[in-house]
Amino acid sequence: MAIDAINAWDGDGHVEEWEGTFADAYLEPAFRDRRPVVAETGEYEHDYIWVIDGERLRIGGSPSSKGGVVSTEYLKMAQWRGPHESGEFHSAQDRLAVMDAEDTWLSVNYPTLFLQWPVAKDPALNQALTRAYNNWVADISSQAPERLKWITVIDAFDVQEAVREMVRTKEMGSVGVMMLGDYGEKPLDHPDFIPIWETANDISMPINVHPGTGALAAAKAFPSVAADQFMMSVVRGFKAICSSGLLDRYPNVRVSFLETGCTWVDFAIEVMDFTLNNIRHRIELGALRSHHMPIVERGLPKMTPLEYIQAGRIFIGFEVDDDLLPYMVAKYGTDCWVYASDIPHAHRIPNSARYVLDRADLGEAAKGRILWEGTARLYGFDSPLSVAAQ
Repeated sequence: MAIDAINAWDGDGHVEEWEGTFADAYLEPAFRDRRPVVAETGEYEHDYIWVIDGERLRIGGSPSSKGGVVSTEYLKMAQWRGPHESGEFHSAQDRLAVMDAEDTWLSVNYPTLFLQWPVAKDPALNQALTRAYNNWVADISSQAPERLKWITVIDAFDVQEAVREMVRTKEMGSVGVMMLGDYGEKPLDHPDFIPIWETANDISMPINVHPGTGALAAAKAFPSVAADQFMMSVVRGFKAICSSGLLDRYPNVRVSFLETGCTWVDFAIEVMDFTLNNIRHRIELGALRSHHMPIVERGLPKMTPLEYIQAGRIFIGFEVDDDLLPYMVAKYGTDCWVYASDIPHAHRIPNSARYVLDRADLGEAAKGRILWEGTARLYGFDSPLSVAAQ
């Protein structure tokens, strides 16, 4: 592949679950009589919602069709979302057509429905649905494995089940595991999650912190807060991981923090440096307070967040229209950024790779690298430059 033929490598695309996701081919027999079904909301014609174990649930554009009839909302937003067959990941051919139109060679896909957790009241059904989803996204991706990659969905509330699914899906071709920024009242450095970190370290599986709501009950009780929690969960995940020494104990794990833009990173690092420096100073003075002890007991990190970024352990997503992107690239380098198309979500910028290339405030070399190098390094792919040199 020639250098001038390198297209964008999308490190955070999405698929939208549909009725086919939970078909018999993917959902285990014991749960088929409880499979998610699509129902009309009644708000307007062809407006859909999932019904899972009696609970009504919708997140993003999932579901966007019922019995082959596409939702009115999806049709109105098709300019951003593309054909619904692509959004719902009916086939590799459907998605590749959209990727080709947007100069994207490779895409790593994340779910939509599972950005809220849990999706059902019964833990056993939750786990069956994650397995069905993983079976489905692996099957469609296998139709074009060089270009379509996928991320494992787990039930983090059942750590042993999560570990089994990580191992199973790694063998099926998964290139990472998705976690939300926290689950209920548990941050990502909570001792209960240690087996997940151990397994990710053993099988070299990146942990990717994606926006989401990891406490569905709270989101339902306080809907006005849910949107803020969705984005801020990533920042909380960053704090938990960078203040805990997890990256020192599990040196084979790379982590990413996605779909939250890049403008929060500088502030978060400044706060983290201040907090950790204050704790270290208090240790020297023998003046620790009780709320410092959990951080100290879990082990202080050996490096700063900036040093972890420079060491290739931490990767950050960005929005293609982030005003501070040139400053962040100049400060943190070109190779820690994960380009994301966000196909097929409606809030995205269509043809987003071209948007980056058309920016006058970024150097030409930087434009190329932020469109593929961070994605390659995070997920362990051969860099486009190394491929081009062959």
